[in-house]
Amino acid sequence: MDAEIKSLIFSKGRLETLTDGVFAIIMTILVFNISVPELILFTEGEHAEERLSNKFASLWPDILAYIISFTTLAVYWVTHHRIFRWILYVDRPLIWINIAFLMTLGFVPFSTTLLTQYLDEQISIFIYSFNAILAGVIIYILYYYAKRNPELVDKTVPALIGRRSGRRIIVTTLTYAVAILFSFTYLPASWFLLLLVLIPELIPDRYFGRDTSQ
Repeated sequence: MDAEIKSLIFSKGRLETLTDGVFAIIMTILVFNISVPELILFTEGEHAEERLSNKFASLWPDILAYIISFTTLAVYWVTHHRIFRWILYVDRPLIWINIAFLMTLGFVPFSTTLLTQYLDEQISIFIYSFNAILAGVIIYILYYYAKRNPELVDKTVPALIGRRSGRRIIVTTLTYAVAILFSFTYLPASWFLLLLVLIPELIPDRYFGRDTSQ
């Protein structure tokens, strides 16, 4: 590798550590959106358990949003891990693309809270989905940048790993785009689509590209 180029690239270890730490913090913060039910003038009695159950049942939007958001972050973490299995070095542009990705993910707790507090509002679905789409676009830019700079990637790892990651990002991002479209006409369909973000991770790799690593 040319000495001048080598001086501009770094080991990927610290960037992966930063990324994992940010993911861990954001995924932990999500649970703070779920508050323990409070019963005013709670007294022992035959109706006490029923009253608490009713209060707990009212938390279902918060719990559903937590599941959706946690799953969304998990999908992006797996995608990031898959791409960085292919990447060996990072340079300054790639570092800042990754930081922009993390900054976008840091907005997820806010968009999740908005989603739970305004369950029946189209704008909350739009902001949450747009947040996820923006994260998907940025991580695709990260993948594309690494693809266009072969000095950053590990030549011993099949390039198909990168292509599969790109296809999965596109599928996930399109799911959120369709959720936005449905939010203008039928909100329950949008909620259902938000749950489908896990599907690309359940689909075997062979449907995203033939595995040539054997």
